[in-house]
Amino acid sequence: MPNACQTAFKEWAVTIDALAGGEQILILRKGGIHERNLHFQIEHDRFLFFPGYLHQDASLLKPDYQSRLTPIQDQPDPSGVTFGLYAEVTDAIELDSPDLEDVVSALGPFHIWAPGFALKRVHWKPLHPLNVILLRCYSIEKPVTMPVLPEYSGCTSWVDLESEVPLGEITPALSDAEYEARVSEIRGALASAPATV
Repeated sequence: MPNACQTAFKEWAVTIDALAGGEQILILRKGGIHERNLHFQIEHDRFLFFPGYLHQDASLLKPDYQSRLTPIQDQPDPSGVTFGLYAEVTDAIELDSPDLEDVVSALGPFHIWAPGFALKRVHWKPLHPLNVILLRCYSIEKPVTMPVLPEYSGCTSWVDLESEVPLGEITPALSDAEYEARVSEIRGALASAPATV
């Protein structure tokens, strides 16, 4: 395990909370508007999560999670960003099919997003594959807040930070056994989806 990290990955703050709590271990990606090479790539297998609030929408979350959205007046000062969750990619599953709706349905029990959000991810850039990324997540004992620099803005997934964030003591969101069991469940669900056969 490294002592520090200088790479961050942008994700909704509410999703980061679910990852930190062990409620989900996956993220879905096809890419942001301004990705390098015009499509998403897993450029790093270890990174910090960069929480985002701008595009969060209660209607794109399952009902049980809609109340977790931070009201606008309570959101952190946008001039700073706090890093409190570190992740390592354990599995990266690239799915390329003309019809991925079955895959989205199979993954439904394993994330906090409403079906409409997952389908939106599927239909974004329809010629590009869907990346299902499984993550082992760890909470940082002492979260670090840094200024948000202009180069951190924009619709990209990856951010190269100006300086390293020390990880210190980190706590896994799930035990080894719990994590492996969840990975097996997800792989089993994907294998049963007609679009992946």
